[in-house]
Amino acid sequence: MAERIFTINLRKATLKAPRWKKSKRSVAIVREFLKRHMKVDEVKIGKSITENIWEGGAKKIPGKIRIKAVETEEGEGEKKRKIVKAELLEVIPEEVKEEKVEEKPKEEKKEVKESKEKVDEKSKK
Repeated sequence: MAERIFTINLRKATLKAPRWKKSKRSVAIVREFLKRHMKVDEVKIGKSITENIWEGGAKKIPGKIRIKAVETEEGEGEKKRKIVKAELLEVIPEEVKEEKVEEKPKEEKKEVKESKEKVDEKSKK
């Protein structure tokens, strides 16, 4: 199982693509790039990569993207085949995102409001 990190320059690769087709062409370029560099026939592109490319719509793509490609083998015996699964490098797993949101409960906000009220009462006296 091989794991590699690539930086793909999409701006240079999509120069000849029409403006309205740049995002679609970028996804194809990522797939071709991984096939060529990982030497496999099948590539599975993760949702994070396509979302990042399509974030600006069909016309505006990111200049470069950093991806993490992991090569795995599926099947048994003669039916073994190498598959590459790619995800965006900067992706934060959803479990970590949920933990960050739930870390600070609303109690802290109440304490801040109470302290502000005390300050207001002292200033009025």
